Amino acid sequence: MNKVLLLLLSLLSTSTLYAAQRPSQDKFLTPAEAVANMDIPEGFDVKVFVGDPNIAEAIAFCFDDKGRLWTLENGNYVSRGKHTTEKKLNRIQIFEDTDGDGVFDTKKLFTDTLSFSSGLAVGHGGVYVGMPPHFVFIPDANGDDKPDSDPEILLDGWGHNDRHETLNSFLWGPDGWLYGCHGVFTKSNVGKPGAADKDRSFIDGGIWRFHPITQTFEVYARGLSNPWGFDFNDVGEGFATACVIPHLFHIVQGGAYDKQGRRYLNKNIYDKIMTIRDHNHKSAHGGARFYMADAFPEKYRDQLFMCNIHQHEVLTDIMVPKGSGYVGTHGEDFLPANDLAWVGFSVEVGPEGAVYILDWHDQDICGNSVRFPDSARVYRIFPTGKKGVSKLDLRQLSDTKLVDMQLHANEWYVRHARTLLHERAANGTLKTKTVHRSLFKMLDSAPTTGKRLRALWALHVTGALKADSSAALFKTLQNKDEMIRAWSVQLLCEDKAPSDKALALFAKMAIEDTSAKVRLYLAAALQRIPEAQRWDILTGLVSHAEDATDHNIPIMIWIALESMVPTNPVESMMLAATSKLPTIQSYVPRRMSSNAKSKTSPKPKPKPKPKPAARKATPEFSKVVERLAPGFTLENNDYKEAGVFEKTFRNRPAFSSHPVSKTSPAYLLRKLAVPKDKKTSLAITVSHHQHGDWELKVRVNDTVIASDMVSSKTVKDGWLVKTVDLSSYAGKTITLHLENSANDWNWASAYWASVNVTSK
Repeated sequence: MNKVLLLLLSLLSTSTLYAAQRPSQDKFLTPAEAVANMDIPEGFDVKVFVGDPNIAEAIAFCFDDKGRLWTLENGNYVSRGKHTTEKKLNRIQIFEDTDGDGVFDTKKLFTDTLSFSSGLAVGHGGVYVGMPPHFVFIPDANGDDKPDSDPEILLDGWGHNDRHETLNSFLWGPDGWLYGCHGVFTKSNVGKPGAADKDRSFIDGGIWRFHPITQTFEVYARGLSNPWGFDFNDVGEGFATACVIPHLFHIVQGGAYDKQGRRYLNKNIYDKIMTIRDHNHKSAHGGARFYMADAFPEKYRDQLFMCNIHQHEVLTDIMVPKGSGYVGTHGEDFLPANDLAWVGFSVEVGPEGAVYILDWHDQDICGNSVRFPDSARVYRIFPTGKKGVSKLDLRQLSDTKLVDMQLHANEWYVRHARTLLHERAANGTLKTKTVHRSLFKMLDSAPTTGKRLRALWALHVTGALKADSSAALFKTLQNKDEMIRAWSVQLLCEDKAPSDKALALFAKMAIEDTSAKVRLYLAAALQRIPEAQRWDILTGLVSHAEDATDHNIPIMIWIALESMVPTNPVESMMLAATSKLPTIQSYVPRRMSSNAKSKTSPKPKPKPKPKPAARKATPEFSKVVERLAPGFTLENNDYKEAGVFEKTFRNRPAFSSHPVSKTSPAYLLRKLAVPKDKKTSLAITVSHHQHGDWELKVRVNDTVIASDMVSSKTVKDGWLVKTVDLSSYAGKTITLHLENSANDWNWASAYWASVNVTSK
């Protein structure tokens, strides 16, 4: 295929990026018909492990340590903005394949007494469920697949402004924490029940984690859009898939990432960590699992499997190391579903090494309505002719056998065995001396970085690295393997109180360590170190000119430094003066300048507001409005919600607006002298937020002369083009109002690509 054809195909893909957001009219396919419709890659088979009518509205799934598949089914879901509350229509079921043929044979109901739910994980003697506003634990200590009690509320404050963007995609991390995702258009203020605001953590987009033993909650990274997929690779580095914004991100603890549609929480983070992908897919992605098993051909090892909802395909990406991070290159369009109702948004790798895909299955792929109620499928993708496994029960294995599992070729065994070791250590039943002796030996002798790290992580979750006052971690800080050193830094900062010895070693490493990976982990660790103790490490990190163009390090250093600048101006300027990183050289004085302005500007006394008030546009934004809508000004706009210039919104430059209230529209304003003896026309090109709609009204003086709903039903290829004849006002001076009026208040943003008045 020549380069010109590739370019044309790329442009075609980009031009149809948002067209698939509108509900399709494809007919309903049964699970078997859906499989028959797929382009299954040569050498593979696809089975319906479980499908409707056995499951319905399945929103999450996972495996337990017996190899059984658990589904969370959300019968309360209505749309992104609504769920039913009259009845509890969520359930958790357990499915088991007893003969290894890839189709379930038995099923159990664990519970059907849950309300609207969104995330699921099994482990530590029970089941963790995201049930906003709550995050709950359902105990099942004896493992009889029956709840021991009602759900225990561990955390509350979770929002559900957008039912697709609340807590989701639960995953046990290598460090023993339970990780999850959170979307940008839902606001949560998370804490323990009854906690004051000061003891809560706000999140409106990013990755979070919860510790099952200490019950500590943390925001792990901020930004992104609506991530519905997160996983760790072989060396324990996190990766998220996203929607709308570019789809792939390498996630670093404490990182600030590109964020869809909203300003970043901290206005002094001047730059964000962007996508690592070097290619384009259509907009929405769901699910993320690295293939770290041995059933597929070797080339798939370490590839990231994900679902592309708008392309209706299973895709893979390949992570290529670069500097402290990675470049994500495209692997394969692995499995096209050829079904516009296929909504794959979760991925798992099973105990036999198969890839499992959860398909919500609906014509309305963005969830603004439910067109196919009572449908859902879990597909199993597996090489042709290979046998599955059955009758697993890792819980029955000895401690020693679970340690041996850390060297298994299939990561499924590694992760479940580590979680069981963690659980046994927490409840006091682990034979710690035997286990730790074996793991330390593995740490020294395992043949690969990934397997040595598995030993380190297992030592961490079983308490070995605390029992000797971190002496083992001080030793591993000197390890020849850069990822062992890097992870030793992170583990020494787990409790946010590294010792003086650790800090001295960090400062030395910041200067001397030749690994960009290690320097990245040191930069990330700074946020977990008291501010007064960061300076020596910062001084070392900013001395590396080779990191000036690194994807992550300069931004991570700045995130750790920026809050210290106002209170330490002399030290900050000295750091900037000696820094070999241009970002630090420019950001420190910028931060000092912004702080000086805030100190000298008197704080206005708050005034009562009888009605919502709009913020003023910045001069830069006003120039954007003038360029795309010459002669017009944007008035009564809610700059808290919109007022953003998008360089490529649906493939065009555009600016956004948002009504101040349900009854007070934002509007473009222009006084216009309509010339005599000419035909005068107003041409408007507008679009809508992907989850909502709004009403465009064209008002001349006080009279509405034209109106249209701007929604997925009225736009074509993402845009509504409207022309209004103004010739009847020839010879008069009129006032034009182009109103962005709210319809459904949830997503009333307007996007204006061009507004022009022409006379001929």
